[in-house]
Amino acid sequence: MRVLVTGGAGYVGCWLVPELVRRGHFVRVFDRMCFGEGPLDALPVGNRCEVVRGDIRRLGEHPNLLDGIEGVVHLAGLANDPSCDLHPHLTYDVNVEGTRQLAERSAGAGVRRFVMSSSCSVYGRGAFDILDEESPLNPVSAYAESKIEGERILQELATKSFQPVISRAATIFGWSPRMRFDLAINHMTASAVRKGQVNVLGGGKQWRPFIHAKDVARLFADFLEAPAEKVAGEVFNVGSEGINLQIQALAELVVAKIPGTNLVATQDDDDPRSYHVSFKKLHDQLGFDCEISVEDGIAEVQRELIAHPEIDHYAEDFYNVRRVKHMLDTPVADGGETPAPRFIPLAKPVFGEEEERAVIEAMRTGWVTSGPQIAEFEKELAHTVKSKDVVTANSCTSAIHLCLAHLGIQPGDEVITSPLTWPSVGNVILSMGAKVVLADIDGDTLNVTPETIERVITKNTRSIIHVHMAGQA
Repeated sequence: MRVLVTGGAGYVGCWLVPELVRRGHFVRVFDRMCFGEGPLDALPVGNRCEVVRGDIRRLGEHPNLLDGIEGVVHLAGLANDPSCDLHPHLTYDVNVEGTRQLAERSAGAGVRRFVMSSSCSVYGRGAFDILDEESPLNPVSAYAESKIEGERILQELATKSFQPVISRAATIFGWSPRMRFDLAINHMTASAVRKGQVNVLGGGKQWRPFIHAKDVARLFADFLEAPAEKVAGEVFNVGSEGINLQIQALAELVVAKIPGTNLVATQDDDDPRSYHVSFKKLHDQLGFDCEISVEDGIAEVQRELIAHPEIDHYAEDFYNVRRVKHMLDTPVADGGETPAPRFIPLAKPVFGEEEERAVIEAMRTGWVTSGPQIAEFEKELAHTVKSKDVVTANSCTSAIHLCLAHLGIQPGDEVITSPLTWPSVGNVILSMGAKVVLADIDGDTLNVTPETIERVITKNTRSIIHVHMAGQA
């Protein structure tokens, strides 16, 4: 299978990409590399693995990204609650709009299997003692909300030929070439090794499920390869039944594994997140169980830190929230994130194979502006609207100009229109020497009304252009 892995140079991606290549797949990695290019050394770049550098929000810059791709694993995004709470608008752009664009393009490109990395964080403050995939979602962060919206987008796109699989991963731990110390087990272990102390925040009673990064990678590869009847359109909690721990119990486990470590209860605001999760569905449908225990993960991180005393586990490279904050504080010209408000498109076009064929067929006629397709369109439109004739124009601006010319609009005439419309409406009126008269709009519909038009009619009124707003006629 030819697989696209977004965020393939990230914490999980550094294990997933080699796993996919080992299984015989071709992998195209798409990653912004905002944590540097060091993780690339861990990827088997070569005949069966290639790297494309890019931003998930700017897929239009990579028109060939999905060429030949049969499966997608979507890991790219802003990860963890503190990072996303720094800038909710940025979180929405990356995690929601980025997912939407990738999913829609994937469906249009004929991608069969699409695996989305979601999170058990969507349960927030769990409504029940044990949470399965049917439990109500209760997000308490921008991160969780963005993942829920991404899930919804994928579920709406699901068809027999486009098969999304949603993975609500437990909190990940373990060593990775793109290491993170902002995850509970990794952070506690690093603090124990470097400082001889583990702090318990948020009271310690909150529940978390856990899973090793290698187990996540192995499962994502399984999701790509599994029969459609087992995974297509499904949501899975990703972890193992036995690795649900309260934070206090986790801290005690780290202290027990690393002798000489002190356990300190730190006064802190209550952590609103607490979710004890069931992974029965994953086990029953795919027979999946985690291979790496929390104890193994603690020992692994301890071993690597001892072997590399130069690693500062508080450095920005290892904390998503610190890197995001740094990027937000960095000037755009130097590679930072723009603090400007988001551009909200009125309507995003979605072009598929049918539209592409129509454009190619028109080009092959040799006509650019007035070929046989135009005549056929005019004929069909005339029949549809029951008109004797239809004449197409190159733009709405030209069409308005033709209409006003046909009506004989002269200098000094008045044309009433809406103040909330595209500038070309008024520009055409002015170009003919006529006067633009604006009628007020209704606050609910954003359209002019018969009453507001009537108030501005005079003896010089010759035409009314009652433009609708956003298709609301």
